[in-house]
Amino acid sequence: MHPALVALAFLVAAVGAAEAQGVRPSQLACERARLPSRAYIECLEAAARAADKALNEAQARARAMIEARADLAAVQKNRWKNALEEAQNAFVAFRNIECQNVAPYEGARGIGAFEERLACLVDKATARARELDARYGKH
Repeated sequence: MHPALVALAFLVAAVGAAEAQGVRPSQLACERARLPSRAYIECLEAAARAADKALNEAQARARAMIEARADLAAVQKNRWKNALEEAQNAFVAFRNIECQNVAPYEGARGIGAFEERLACLVDKATARARELDARYGKH
């Protein structure tokens, strides 16, 4: 099975347990203590791709839910979808700044911790996808 699909399946199954334990989704997807350095980074890269895919799918489900609303006029649906898209673009911009410029300082090794950038991308995309699914349903 493709590593990204494995990471995505693991993230989906383990996020609930992670919240209960206070463990980050990136930590569940890729256990640093069990992987050599390069394998750990490759795991985080795959998990980041999988989390982005899950986020894009959650966004698409939200748009589809809006479109399916029979009680709204087409203009209302379009405004809602446009507002959701604007919010998603703002989230992505925030996430990218946070993960590129802030997260690298937060690692145990200090500045330049590439793995913290990747972990941040996994964590934020996973959280946003779950938020969208909670608000718009996961069908």
